[in-house]
Amino acid sequence: MPWTAVFQIGVGYGLVLSVVFTTAVLAGVLTARDFMAHRYPPAIRDRYGERSARGKRVANWAGLLVGVATVAVFAGAVATLRARVGGDVGYGTAFAVVAVVMQTFNLYDLVVLDWLIVVVARPGFLVLPGTEGMPEYRDMRFHVRGFAIGIVLSFAVAAVAALVTVLLQALL
Repeated sequence: MPWTAVFQIGVGYGLVLSVVFTTAVLAGVLTARDFMAHRYPPAIRDRYGERSARGKRVANWAGLLVGVATVAVFAGAVATLRARVGGDVGYGTAFAVVAVVMQTFNLYDLVVLDWLIVVVARPGFLVLPGTEGMPEYRDMRFHVRGFAIGIVLSFAVAAVAALVTVLLQALL
């Protein structure tokens, strides 16, 4: 397996996915401040209450956008890897490159979005009305638990994406 290529391509496409996700989150928050309220710590969700209908619609559209972008990023990563190795990639190689993409995104989400922006900077547009000053905004354990779940989900997603890659290569 071309480990250097897998790592370089995976990290590069993982950063692309991170930028797409960050853009979707920023656009979503600017459109409906509560669109990600369901992803906040439980105490904040309890105090804030239900998301608005607009917040739910924006979350659906942002989720669709990020989902489509994720598939495109996976396809781009595998296509780039195929070009670099000069032919089809096996299950293990496809799994590895998608896993690196996902782990790069997962780490970016924890360090940049969760830790630096939400916990440290905590801009006002991310604080839900009525929850100002709640200590749960600084709860790093909540974000680390999400990161740990992301590790497991990343490997599950990579397994499925690698299977799809191998099947598509066999058909085309």
